[in-house]
Amino acid sequence: MSEEKIKEIRQAKEAEYGNFEDALNSIGKMWSVLLGLKDPIHGWMVSNMYVAAKLYRTKHKYKKDTYLDAENYLYQAKLMQEKDKSNGLDNWYQEKLTKYMKEKNK
Repeated sequence: MSEEKIKEIRQAKEAEYGNFEDALNSIGKMWSVLLGLKDPIHGWMVSNMYVAAKLYRTKHKYKKDTYLDAENYLYQAKLMQEKDKSNGLDNWYQEKLTKYMKEKNK
């Protein structure tokens, strides 16, 4: 997909739903509460989970919008994880996730 097409989609979605990054971070906080986690799920991970859901949909039938949405979510995850990495949050999140998984598997 062209960078211009992604930009168009992102502008339309932001006009309809608000700031993409803020929304993903808020969803991560809500999911964390529902799952009983101590720390919030980062917005970029939420975005990656949406990519997985979109990819699952491709199993059933082809729909162009599904692929466009997946590309947009993946691009957003990339932007957010790069930002977290530059702030040192990427390693912090991985450490928390590893600790959580070890505790759950005991």
